[in-house]
Amino acid sequence: MITPIGALAPPVSCAECRLAPFTMYGPTVCSAPAMLTNLRREILCISAQRTLLREGDIPESIYTLYSGWAFRYRQLTDGRRQILSFLIPGDIVTPEVLCFGSFALPFSVKALTTVYLCRFEREQFREMLTSELQEKRVAEMGEHFVTNMYRRLTDVGCRSAAGRLAQLILELEFRLKQRMLTRGNVFDFPMRQEHLADALGLTTVYINRTLSSFRKGGVIELERQKMTIRDMGALRAIAEEE
Repeated sequence: MITPIGALAPPVSCAECRLAPFTMYGPTVCSAPAMLTNLRREILCISAQRTLLREGDIPESIYTLYSGWAFRYRQLTDGRRQILSFLIPGDIVTPEVLCFGSFALPFSVKALTTVYLCRFEREQFREMLTSELQEKRVAEMGEHFVTNMYRRLTDVGCRSAAGRLAQLILELEFRLKQRMLTRGNVFDFPMRQEHLADALGLTTVYINRTLSSFRKGGVIELERQKMTIRDMGALRAIAEEE
């Protein structure tokens, strides 16, 4: 299943949410969907390129991303930007707030496409996640989150341009497939070259050159914000620089 990027509002009832079973709060939604619906305070629609949260903010709410894409980033005083991670449907925008409570964000969050968000009160949401089943899911997803962050740091520090880009494509494909948001090896890929460059510590020239080499080698196709992996084995080999 691939849905139009940033086009869908969440259902009135969380029981009807197609993403619910795959989220951090999946066990609660499956066992008591009315609980989550009652905890939801509002649904927000944010247009592309708008900033959702700014560095230094102390969020009192938890936001979950239902549709569309966003990204977390830091910006230097000279205008340079490092994109820390991309947010896809089903993600919690600031999972750190669940762990640390009052937490001054060390990053900002911007909508990459039009996004729909569900807003919950922070403390009520944290209480909901305290059941045994929920704690296991939270731990699993927290582990994946940390693993991806450290892998990205290693990629930027050590891998070639091709290796970095291949790793990112594989990460996004894996995350989207887990949430039933792919069709075969086809999935949404709304990032422009500038976003990829800022995420991978490269220039847009390197990104353009690397994407072209992937296309010419029959590894991927990228058209109209859709990515198709044509040769998964080759892409994995590039990612590991074999």
